[in-house]
Amino acid sequence: LAMHKKALRIFRKTVGPKTKDVGSALCNISHVLADQGKYEEAIQSFEESLVVFRGALGDEHDQVAQTLYNIALCKKNAGDAEGAAECVRESLRIYRKMGISQGAAQKAAALLERLEGRR
Repeated sequence: LAMHKKALRIFRKTVGPKTKDVGSALCNISHVLADQGKYEEAIQSFEESLVVFRGALGDEHDQVAQTLYNIALCKKNAGDAEGAAECVRESLRIYRKMGISQGAAQKAAALLERLEGRR
């Protein structure tokens, strides 16, 4: 975690605070926090990365969709099934608009089915 935070500081200083690299560094921190079971902290970090990705890449980018999916997983694990479903629906909307139906889009669809009790 410390190394990811150091990388984040370096990216913010060298490439600017609102770049894809900063968003990726924030995602790395988020994944570590989630792996440690610190879901609320992970959600906050993922949400910060989402703002950065939207600013750097636009609202309809696969990295935005993936980050929404990651937030959904953390919300599910934190006991917020409704919040998780909302995030994964937005993720799926982006994937569909981009014409992506395999891989990450399939995982998102399966998560939504589980959250809605259809699977």
